Amino acid sequence: MRDRVVFYLNGVRTEAGPEDASLMLAEYLRTRRGLTGTKIVCAEGDCGACTVLRLFPHAPGTDGQNFLPVNSCITLVAQLDGSSLVTVDALQDKGQLHETQRAMVDCHGSQCGFCTPGFVMALTGMVEEKLSRSDATVDIKEAKNCLTGNLCRCTGYLPIIDAALSIDLSKCRPLKERFYSNAQETALAEVFGQSALVEDKTFSFFAPTTLEEALAYLARYPDTRILGSGTDLSVVHNKRKATLSRLLGLHLIPSLYQIREDSGLVHVGARVTHAEFRHFLKTHVPEFASYLDVFASPQIKNMGTVVGNIATASPIGDTPPAFLALDAIIGVRGPTGEREIPISKFFLAYRKTALAPGELITYVKFPIPEKATDLRFYKSSNRKDLDISAVNLAVRVTWKNEARLEIRDIAVAAGGVAPVPYRFFRTEELLRQRYDIEAAVKELQSEVTPISDLRASAGYRRVILENLFRKFFREVVP
Repeated sequence: MRDRVVFYLNGVRTEAGPEDASLMLAEYLRTRRGLTGTKIVCAEGDCGACTVLRLFPHAPGTDGQNFLPVNSCITLVAQLDGSSLVTVDALQDKGQLHETQRAMVDCHGSQCGFCTPGFVMALTGMVEEKLSRSDATVDIKEAKNCLTGNLCRCTGYLPIIDAALSIDLSKCRPLKERFYSNAQETALAEVFGQSALVEDKTFSFFAPTTLEEALAYLARYPDTRILGSGTDLSVVHNKRKATLSRLLGLHLIPSLYQIREDSGLVHVGARVTHAEFRHFLKTHVPEFASYLDVFASPQIKNMGTVVGNIATASPIGDTPPAFLALDAIIGVRGPTGEREIPISKFFLAYRKTALAPGELITYVKFPIPEKATDLRFYKSSNRKDLDISAVNLAVRVTWKNEARLEIRDIAVAAGGVAPVPYRFFRTEELLRQRYDIEAAVKELQSEVTPISDLRASAGYRRVILENLFRKFFREVVP
């Protein structure tokens, strides 16, 4: 068993013991390696100044062949085990600026410069993706989409978007040609096949290669935090509300990377990221894929896992209402074996789930809606991109006939209106019995008691909930 985290940093093999593995990557780069191009601003994954590029080549079934942008301020060094990283400090090649750096200079995309490295790395991530697809140009929508995870305080965004549009892809070469060799490929394959236990008196990180090892560790150390991607746990740690001292990493377990469709049922493993899930959904449930476009930033989607967004049990999480409306099933492994939990019975109270001690989620599965079904997902937040919902709503309706005058089946779920992601069973039953929207709205409002907080008042949440509910029927009923 390894006692070090192993990864490659700008093409050089790097090993980290517990003192370094317990640090956030951004802090490690700056204080341990002197790579100060990576900036720390928000420590929440909100601003993108800390963006680096990560290649994770041996995760089975994933798009591990591209360098993808991730937030280093909410990524533990321990999580980079088996990865290859590139930072902004290494982009220059033989004294020549990378094409994205050249574009930012020529288009005056920098003013104070603090956020600039993050923008450069986000743009470079877009370039890497386009090179892998042999695309010849960058359009304005692609430019804006790739930059939704980056904030600028002083320049404004037009020069930065101009820089993105001016990138000459014919002058770019894939970073893998510079930073990823056959020897590195072989070394990281060996890393992926061997469990790791990196610990000292104050920190322990265990990364098993099998579920059996993981469950045995959980049984021995019940206080262990399960680390899917850490995009939620790391924020809690950075804000000093919790200390990440004993962690179980799942990144070396091959079975957790599965995503497949079988006989109309979609199966998503616990290590599938939102980016991979979105790509898969484009051809299977396109409405869900479109909804994920306004879920977090590219950096978060490239690291954050679908199952993690469920397991955190946030009442304002974006995907739990969607899975509630799709009648998803949660697959669980624990000391007594395997079991499945309907997601409608998974959320018990604020941040409390039906998981028993020693259990972990291994997958979520849901049926693809039939053709006679209308499916919509809505989100209301202060910002369009990269913001947590004030209210979100998911509605699925299957009609008895094309006239859309009678409902055969319906599911309505929302976030931000209750202590848990909420399924409106009473409202659904009313609409199955009679198609009466006004009566349904009254029932909808009676089922929940929203609270006021920094994101929205209780009254505002009621108005948004009703408006989104009515919007669904205005959109789908002739």
